[in-house]
Amino acid sequence: MTGACWLLTSLIGYGAIALVYVLGVLIAGTILDIGPVLLVAALSGLCWNFLFIPPLFTFHIAKLEDALTFATYFIVALTVGGLTARLRAREHIAAQVQVAQESERLRKTLLDCVSHELKTPLAAIAGASQELSRLIHNSDAAIVEQLAQEIRAGSVRLNRVIDNLLDMNRLESGVVRPRLEWCDVHELVQSAISSESEAINGREVTLDVPETLPLALLDHMLIEQAVAKLLANAATYTTSPVEVAANCANGTLHISVSDRGPGFSSGSAQQLFDKFYRGERRKTGGLGLGLSIARGFAEAHGGTVTATNRDGGGAQFTIHLPVKLEDAKAVDVDV
Repeated sequence: MTGACWLLTSLIGYGAIALVYVLGVLIAGTILDIGPVLLVAALSGLCWNFLFIPPLFTFHIAKLEDALTFATYFIVALTVGGLTARLRAREHIAAQVQVAQESERLRKTLLDCVSHELKTPLAAIAGASQELSRLIHNSDAAIVEQLAQEIRAGSVRLNRVIDNLLDMNRLESGVVRPRLEWCDVHELVQSAISSESEAINGREVTLDVPETLPLALLDHMLIEQAVAKLLANAATYTTSPVEVAANCANGTLHISVSDRGPGFSSGSAQQLFDKFYRGERRKTGGLGLGLSIARGFAEAHGGTVTATNRDGGGAQFTIHLPVKLEDAKAVDVDV
C-alpha cells in the first residue's frame, strides 16, 4: 500500500494518503488478530510521516495542521484497527459457541435416539426370552416359534443401530476409502435386497436392471450398503411394492429406489440427508442416519444422492456415481 501511495501522491496529495492507510488498517482488521492490526496501524502512521508529510524522510512535522492531522490519524487508525479486530474475535467466539451448541444438540439427540432404539429391542428380547424359558417344556411349537422370532427381530434391530452408528463414525472420521473392483450391478442390487429382507418384510420388489449393463468399477460393499439404506428407508414409509432400477448414461451409473408412499414435503429434499432427521410421517423407531450414510458412501466415490417426489405419489432416491464402465467379457481380473 505504501508503494501504491507513493505513485498516487502527485494525484491526490499527501493528506489523502491517510485515507488509503486507514483502508489498509480496516482490511487488516478483517484477517488478523488485534496485535498485528495495531502494529499495522502504528507502522502505517510512521510510513505516512516519514515518506509523505513534509519534510520528507524525517519524522519531523513542520506544519501544525499536519501534526494535528497525523495525531488524529494515529488515534483513528489504532482505534479502528482495535475495534475491527475485536469485532472479528467476537464473531469467531460466537461461531464457536454456535458450533458447541449444535454439537450439544446433536449429542442429546443421539442419546435420546440410541436410548430408545436400544431399550425397545432389549425389552422385547428380555420379555421373549423369559417367556421362552418358562415355556421351554411347552409342546406348543407355534408359541415357541413366535417368541424366537421376537428375539431374532430384536437382535436384528440392535445390529442395525450399531451398524449405523459405526458407519456414521467411519464417515465423520474420514476413514472411508473405496476399494475399487469390477462389479456386476445386477448382482450388487440383488445382494442389497437380500440384506434388507427383514426390513422389506415380504413386500414386492420390482427390479429393472438391464442385462446389457456393463460392469462398474466401484466398492461393492459400500454401494451395496448405500442401496440397502435406501431400501430400508422405502420400507419404513410404505407397504406398497418397491421399485429398484439401474442404468448408465454418459459415464455415470444411476441406481434408484422408488416407492408409492406419502413422499416428502416440498423444500425438505436436502434436509432428508441430515443426521438424525426423520420424516414427519415416519413410523416410530430409527436413528435417522440411513440416508445420511447412503449419501456419505456415494460421496466417497465422488457421487451424490438425490431425492424427488414422484408423479402420482411416492418418493424416489437415486445414487449417481461417476464410474468407469467395461463390458464383462473384457474384464478378466479384479482391479
